[in-house]
Amino acid sequence: MTYVDLVLERLSTDDEREALIAGDTRLTRAQARDLLFRLADGLVQRGIGPGDGVAAYVGNTPEAVLLTVAVHLLGARLVYVPPEPGPGELRALIERADVAGVVVDPTFSTRLDGWHLADLPGDPVERTPAPDFTTVMYTGGTTGLPKLAVHRSDDRWTASATTPPMNLLCNTLITHGSGAGATRLALMTGSKLVLGPSTFDADAFVRLARDEQINATMFVPPMMYEVLDHPDCPGPQFGVVIVGGSSLAPKRLRQAIEKWGPVVNQRYGMTEAMVITTMPTTSVDLDQPDTLRTVGKVNPVMEVEIRDGDVWVRGPHVMDGYWGEPPLSETADGWFNTGDVGYFDSDGYLYLNDRSKDVIVTGRTSDNVYSRLLDDFLITLPGIRQAAAVAEPDEALGEVVHVFLVTEGPDVDVDRIRDSVVAELGALYQPRGVTIVPRLPLTNVGKVDKRKLRSQFR
Repeated sequence: MTYVDLVLERLSTDDEREALIAGDTRLTRAQARDLLFRLADGLVQRGIGPGDGVAAYVGNTPEAVLLTVAVHLLGARLVYVPPEPGPGELRALIERADVAGVVVDPTFSTRLDGWHLADLPGDPVERTPAPDFTTVMYTGGTTGLPKLAVHRSDDRWTASATTPPMNLLCNTLITHGSGAGATRLALMTGSKLVLGPSTFDADAFVRLARDEQINATMFVPPMMYEVLDHPDCPGPQFGVVIVGGSSLAPKRLRQAIEKWGPVVNQRYGMTEAMVITTMPTTSVDLDQPDTLRTVGKVNPVMEVEIRDGDVWVRGPHVMDGYWGEPPLSETADGWFNTGDVGYFDSDGYLYLNDRSKDVIVTGRTSDNVYSRLLDDFLITLPGIRQAAAVAEPDEALGEVVHVFLVTEGPDVDVDRIRDSVVAELGALYQPRGVTIVPRLPLTNVGKVDKRKLRSQFR
């Protein structure tokens, strides 16, 4: 049994119960089930069958969510296409993905041509779900070429079906890992799924949380920070808040727990390897600061090893490999290097120092500056709301530390900031450059875009 079987099972009961909501569209379970089969039929009429690739370049709409299920219903290969890549990279992604068709939503973007989502539905032909399907997800490559992580169908997600129904608000794009996971969880559990805008907006979150009586949601950290800073930030109405996708500042985690209660759960994972570790709030001790820094303990179905400081993982949540490349089972015995630098403590809790690509290598002896540690420390200083440390090229030292800061006012004592960093983290971490910005650039999924910050020095 796959998640598609469970979705159809949920949509076949309690017909008038609301299932999918976005903007002015509100679909009951019966309406969602009917549209799911009509979208599948539209794909069949266009020649899509088991194993064929279908690229989805869509935003956060009920129709788009059901499209992704329809592709899997047919046993086809779903290729999520996010909006971040530039025109050349976008074309390369589609070419490399070897798809039979591209479904686009012009109300979301007109950068790609394809079958219009609104024109896709055919007849309400009921079909038995295929036993196998594939999901392909984009992830930026260090070479500049798009990389496509391949995940095969299995039953690892169906254990979540025992979760009671919720009113779940999806904040990230459904074509990203967290958004795809949130929509799948909601449909499997028979929850009411409320879709936030395709581009996150804290005002919209506050309104939807109130109007739709949201009791479950997922954030990437910068989104959560915006909500916590909002003048109308919701109180303790949530039964569960999941946060992951990038590093979480301990100060902000404490703030979230104090605001919403012991419901904030961290998950460490990535496109290539989902749900590596978990850290429930019940394991956090606010009197023990280290419990705010860890990403938790290893998911029981996963294996994690530290090799030369890098975090390696293996297990059912790890991708098969990259599309067009040999599978991990052939090249690395199933192991995958996450690109994160970390360590375990004596109790089995995993701590992440930084992303390998974000480590700043500086000094006469080429020492490592872990930008995440500096980011987390900087926002504990008075007047600093957000911080991002990146490498700035330097002829003498190779790289030096440059920090971008979002502050509460125009008066910033840069010397005081430097002195505080040296006192806490040492001279190696002292910022050579400090830039005050009104906001940090974010990717479409809501993560701080350090690559864009680094590009300012080219």
